[in-house]
Amino acid sequence: MPGALLELLRAAPYLLPALLIFVVFTYYPLARVLYLSLTDADMLSAPNWVGLANYRQLLADREFWSSLGITAVFAVGVTALEVGLGLALAFLMNARTRTQSLLRGAVFAPVVVSLAATAVIWNYLLNPNSGPVNRLLEGLGITGPGWLSDPQTALASVILVAVWKGVGLPAVLFLAGLQGLPAELEEAAAIDGASRATIARRITIPLLAPTTVVVVFISLIGTFQSYGLVLLLTRGGPAGSTNLLGYSIYQNAFVFFQMGLASALSVVLFALLLTLGIIQLKLAERRVHYQ
Repeated sequence: MPGALLELLRAAPYLLPALLIFVVFTYYPLARVLYLSLTDADMLSAPNWVGLANYRQLLADREFWSSLGITAVFAVGVTALEVGLGLALAFLMNARTRTQSLLRGAVFAPVVVSLAATAVIWNYLLNPNSGPVNRLLEGLGITGPGWLSDPQTALASVILVAVWKGVGLPAVLFLAGLQGLPAELEEAAAIDGASRATIARRITIPLLAPTTVVVVFISLIGTFQSYGLVLLLTRGGPAGSTNLLGYSIYQNAFVFFQMGLASALSVVLFALLLTLGIIQLKLAERRVHYQ
């Protein structure tokens, strides 16, 4: 018996449990969703094969294209804010001050707050009639909008809540990146007379490119799959202004019981995320240099 085959047989008892977990919880659900997307499954009766009918229905559905556009705006908005604010907060958390530990705890605390608690907090804060935000604006002589009830402000409000909830993770990742940078480069630049702003712009931020790639990837993937905040804050309204793809999948599957259509939406979302991931990796290979 060849040595390689013998080694494989010896390793099999250790590899099979992990492989079984992947098959049961990853590959089988993926194959099942792909199959259901080609049927008229409704969770009540046996599914019938319909081929690409669900995909043709999506392509002809204006609501799908609207949801796709809203999701893109949401993803880009949340990702841009999380990257920018996360980097700024990382610089603040990296500064040696007496309140360093307090600041780090305050920045990361919203990440561990449950979605339900987040929704309760922000529904109260953004209440157009009695919320503290609008009362503060009234004190300044400004009429506050109906944050979550106005189609013109609802999506922006959900974006801000999502950033408040999730910016702690990018901040911590950037902080870890800052602490892993070689101090010699910044010290040499300071000796040459470079200001802190110049050092940050010309040395620190470019060296954080690998961390930035990770943060952007995590943020984009997370936002494209988001539906919890929308479910708890706006339920896709008002007038469909916050109807993300993730929420549309939930609604079709568990409200309208159109599991076949929801599965087709899930496959489309998976294809989008896979495409975004490949594009990002290709761009990173060209522009990002790892030490």
